[in-house]
Amino acid sequence: MRILWSFIALFMVFSAVNAQSATEDTELGINRCINLGNMLEAPYEGDWGLRVEESYFETIAEAGFDSVRIPIRWSTHRNGEAIDERFLSRIYEVLGWALDANLNVILNVHHYEEMMSNPEDEFEQLIVLWEQIAAAFADYPDSVLFELLNEPHDNLDFNLWNEYYPQLIEIIRKTNPTRSIIVGGDDWNSANALNDLVLPRNTDNLIVTFHFYEPFEFTHQGAEWVEDSEAWLGTTFGSTADYRIINNTFDEVVAWGTARNVPILLGEFGAYSRADFEQRIAYTQAVREAAEEHDIAWCYWEFASTFGIYDVETETFNGLYPALIPEALNQ
Repeated sequence: MRILWSFIALFMVFSAVNAQSATEDTELGINRCINLGNMLEAPYEGDWGLRVEESYFETIAEAGFDSVRIPIRWSTHRNGEAIDERFLSRIYEVLGWALDANLNVILNVHHYEEMMSNPEDEFEQLIVLWEQIAAAFADYPDSVLFELLNEPHDNLDFNLWNEYYPQLIEIIRKTNPTRSIIVGGDDWNSANALNDLVLPRNTDNLIVTFHFYEPFEFTHQGAEWVEDSEAWLGTTFGSTADYRIINNTFDEVVAWGTARNVPILLGEFGAYSRADFEQRIAYTQAVREAAEEHDIAWCYWEFASTFGIYDVETETFNGLYPALIPEALNQ
């Protein structure tokens, strides 16, 4: 199912108004968020077929989202230890477009592969990176949030991550004393990893994130970057057990956050394009509804690539869009 742009244009403004009125008092200022995936976290922008365009942000805001998460691979844009000035200028430009569209923005460190494979030798470089990022954006409004590191995994286990990430917070606080900072657990930011995440004593302006792609054999069937995932092609979604996994996980995450008095953000969820499209819609709606029923802000993966809701060539949204923004069907 595809929603034509000419049709969407008639009701986007109404959707956005409805969404804002329903979400403007949320604790984080974020409620409905989308990732700009496969753009700035590619080794170099454009390598994966997409570049960030100014028009995307107005489209996203008018569609009813209030926030964007911008994954960024800083590690391939350094001259020695310094961030390449041209790349930093590009981030300033992109961030400016997002703020002009009145969107909250999450800036993260994404696909830092060296940190995952060799964390003990690479951590000092991550410190230097965050010193520069924090200084570069210190004067930006509170609607810009920092996310320390996307999906710690492999050799960056919870023991090392619990040792490292409070040091990053300390570095950021020198120039951004009240900036909201986002951190997740190891094991690819899984919900289960929260049990091993040790929070600092001071959790002011700290947000805890998790990613949700369960059942993984459904959401990542045929994904080229996942070993043996071709064997999962044809995996379906919709059983009672599938819905139970979603709701039980969200129950556990909320209980974890409530016990520690920290807000929770669902930083990523979605299903890859090789899954049955109608079941992708059902899955997306189920996870979004579970997040909202548990008062968890969410950020869908992603805008316009293989998990995406939007075709940049035809300027059309597909059926995943109303699964995320249900007002779209009421106009």
